[in-house]
Amino acid sequence: MGRSCIVLVNKIAGGFNGLNVDELVLRLNKSFDKTDVVYLPSESAPDFSGYDTAVVCGGDGTLNHLINSDLPGSMQVYYLPSGTLNEAAHIKRTEPISLVGEADGRLFSYVFAAGTFTPLGYSVGHRSKQRFKALAYVMRVIKEYKVARIRAKITVDGCDFEGEYTLIMVINSPRCFGFRFNRMYSEGGDMCLLTIRSPKAKGIFGKIAIFFPFFRSFFMGYSKPYSSKTIEFCAFKELKLSFDSVPVFCADGERAEGMNTTFYVKTHLLHNSIKIGMPE
Repeated sequence: MGRSCIVLVNKIAGGFNGLNVDELVLRLNKSFDKTDVVYLPSESAPDFSGYDTAVVCGGDGTLNHLINSDLPGSMQVYYLPSGTLNEAAHIKRTEPISLVGEADGRLFSYVFAAGTFTPLGYSVGHRSKQRFKALAYVMRVIKEYKVARIRAKITVDGCDFEGEYTLIMVINSPRCFGFRFNRMYSEGGDMCLLTIRSPKAKGIFGKIAIFFPFFRSFFMGYSKPYSSKTIEFCAFKELKLSFDSVPVFCADGERAEGMNTTFYVKTHLLHNSIKIGMPE
């Protein structure tokens, strides 16, 4: 029985227009006896049975769907970044993607966050991303520049914090939305937590108040743990989040809803490691 490959192509990914699927198939046909193309989104989940290799073309959201899919245990998986930001692919990985994050059973490759600006990941339309690329996100920044008020209890490696937060972010990457701010990142190391407390002020004064901690976090960045009255940034091994009302999270640019009011965030070892690039 010859080698077979299924190619999953996200046709609403930001970089889809620059992807030459016919050329890709021709290259794969040199290595595989059978190559089938499936376009996403589709009405039903892709059927991976009968294939020994999967090549997935899309952005960070496509990768998120992939790591949350039920793949055959022996399948070789390759990821060709063709999204808008391709944050996961920007991480200089010396090995395949194998260690990801898990929040209440939902896997994420590089970020899991709720609060100010996080809806940018899932609210920008695919037509805007395909036309304007990264500028599509910039054009929506003003609309998402508002104070969030997430009431939460956070337990980090046994230490409890409680309050109202405008941002809660777990980052498993040196960068997010193009900002390379997490200089504590090391491949295969601990994930990091960034929280920014909500100001007492409302309206325009509240927006002014959150400007400074966001600037401190994303423009200046962190090379070591940081703590102030407003900001907490640290690596962790065990994280517990509890909410009275669970906010909508953004997982790798995908909307993540239906989380339990209390859940843990931890690392997860993928059964199918994912290589960035073409099959050999």
